[in-house]
Amino acid sequence: MELDLQKFVSINKRVLIWTAFFGLLFLLRKLFGLLFLTFILCFIFYNVTHWLEVKTRFNRRFLTVVTYLVFLCILSTMVLYIVPRLGSESKVFIKQIPETLNELQSYLGRLAGQQEQLAPLIQKIKENLTFEALIGYSQEAVIAFIVKFFNSATAFLSYFLVSILFSFLILFDYPKLRERTMALRETRLRVFYLETVESVIQFALVVGEVFQAQIIVACVNTLLTATGLYILNIHPIVVLSVIVFFAGLVPVLGTMISSIPIFLLAFNSGGIELVFYALILILIIHTIEAYILNPRIVSAVMKLNPVLILIILYIGHSLFGLWGVLLGVPVAVYIYRFAIKQPEPQAIPEGAEVAEAGDEAEGAPARGHLNEVKTKKG
Repeated sequence: MELDLQKFVSINKRVLIWTAFFGLLFLLRKLFGLLFLTFILCFIFYNVTHWLEVKTRFNRRFLTVVTYLVFLCILSTMVLYIVPRLGSESKVFIKQIPETLNELQSYLGRLAGQQEQLAPLIQKIKENLTFEALIGYSQEAVIAFIVKFFNSATAFLSYFLVSILFSFLILFDYPKLRERTMALRETRLRVFYLETVESVIQFALVVGEVFQAQIIVACVNTLLTATGLYILNIHPIVVLSVIVFFAGLVPVLGTMISSIPIFLLAFNSGGIELVFYALILILIIHTIEAYILNPRIVSAVMKLNPVLILIILYIGHSLFGLWGVLLGVPVAVYIYRFAIKQPEPQAIPEGAEVAEAGDEAEGAPARGHLNEVKTKKG
């Protein structure tokens, strides 16, 4: 039996299209970080400029230029002020953590001698109170990573600046780029475009919304934490604030990750009393997050149970490492929202009739487009 290639392609068209799409992503895997960062910047700055355009009625291109100039001024100030302090404080931080763990183990040893009934429990806590148990990596591995990070700081900065440049060029000429992308419907790539565009846009919007929400929450948490650390005189403030910000990009789990070094350094600076005050600080901040920020910002986007988020993060980290942690929740939200959840029926206003959308062969694809609703006259 001879293979009819044309019939095979027509039957398996969708499979072949998506195989080619994911194959293209695989070929671009080394550029994925740059593409991802560029997309997040585009998403955030597009929302900012659109909001300013609605409020001020200024020209879109002018607002785009002003927004990026303000962002670059803030970024330059942070680089000039924070990066030098981050380097010096990191050395102190690396030195203090092992000393704090040793001091804490000594304290627990004395406590076990005073409380004989709790001695077995305290002994188990002492055994798990090691650098590797808390961080998940050995002290040497963490130090090697930090040294490598600072040695590559220039490369990371240039990488980030390239993303800023690309996102600016995209947003500056966004209407024309959008028109040219939509023009693919009239080319030989029409079938590929119509099959993938809706799903790709939906996934991109979910990823952008989740990361925008997490970045806003992380920024607020970082400012509140830095203020509280300054009041409590817990140092190094810059290093701990940076940890809080990046940990804040990981929902739920980031709270626990960022709290551990704060408690350890609070114990090193002022003992159990300062740890108690640090605990109150973190509870206040995360109460604000749970009852003010999350309902208004995060819950509207994710709508996932915290326990389910932890499971997703664990699976994502086990399968894909860091990218699994970063993209696990957005992917899960997308799968639930567009693949599992039953679409809600569209309400039809009273006195309206549903007309068939135009010829699918000539117009847009039927999938994902609502039927045209025409109101009856009279």
